[in-house]
Amino acid sequence: MKTLKFGLLTLLAILFLSCNQDKTENKSVALNTDKESIEGVVPEAKHYFTKAQFQEAFDAEIQHNIRLGSDELMKDATDVVNATKKAITSIADSSYVEAKNSIELGIGKAEAITALNPELALAPVDFEIGTNDLIADISSIKAVKDLAEEALDDGRIQEAAQLLDGLKSEIEIKTYSLPIATYRIALKQALVLAKEKKYKEASTFLNATLNTIVVEKKRIPLPLIRAEHILKKLDETVQEKDFDQKLAKQLLENASYELKFAEALGYGKKDKEFKELNNAVKEISKVVKNTSNTDEKGLLQKLRAKLSEFKERIS
Repeated sequence: MKTLKFGLLTLLAILFLSCNQDKTENKSVALNTDKESIEGVVPEAKHYFTKAQFQEAFDAEIQHNIRLGSDELMKDATDVVNATKKAITSIADSSYVEAKNSIELGIGKAEAITALNPELALAPVDFEIGTNDLIADISSIKAVKDLAEEALDDGRIQEAAQLLDGLKSEIEIKTYSLPIATYRIALKQALVLAKEKKYKEASTFLNATLNTIVVEKKRIPLPLIRAEHILKKLDETVQEKDFDQKLAKQLLENASYELKFAEALGYGKKDKEFKELNNAVKEISKVVKNTSNTDEKGLLQKLRAKLSEFKERIS
């Protein structure tokens, strides 16, 4: 029976693999277990926002985090990479004149980038975006974590890894960039080899140069983006005279649940970051009951700023 239970959960975990395909892809995965709810865990809030409404917040977060610079800069950096690839292909085809011309073109483009952006270390070339939207409740997350611990204790490391791999709810942004200063120097060295008719060495050197492209990864937890979006709506609500207390309470419960969801998934340090955020939510819940009270406005501003700083720090 125990083997069957682990087998089914391992199969389920495979569905959690986050997407890492070109450009944008959204994936929603669901997790359900038959374990009972955990004591002390806040029950799932009745969601005020739809998935489509949250998508707007996700898109805004992606745009905020994509650092591609100007279109011209990106085009020039891409031209440098394409010239390198073309030079390698030309050498393979014994088209050595074309290879030299391609390398010289790449050098020219790289020098143009450096001249226009003398302090630029990395020139962005491309990016990839993947999302993994975990549909689960906190008790289910805890149940899978417990099963993963059991698997580790029994030495079933790969099974534990598959289970834990699904416990993420995030946007992953990969940015590909040229280390422009060193790349330009490397192209010049490849050109010297080509002019000396050391074409095999030049090709090897060019391939190695392509491998110097830097890949930067950033993972932004979806529950924290949701919490930010909800708190923004709450802030707008309490600015109104005689605001809707029922709505304010519902929004605060939603924000609190998203924070606890992020905490359950292990984003950040449980005892440090989340304690202050959860305490801030409790303070706001005390004063939001009175529409004539203005304390919640200042507390909300502080919480929103703290949450934004926390999200940036762990992403």
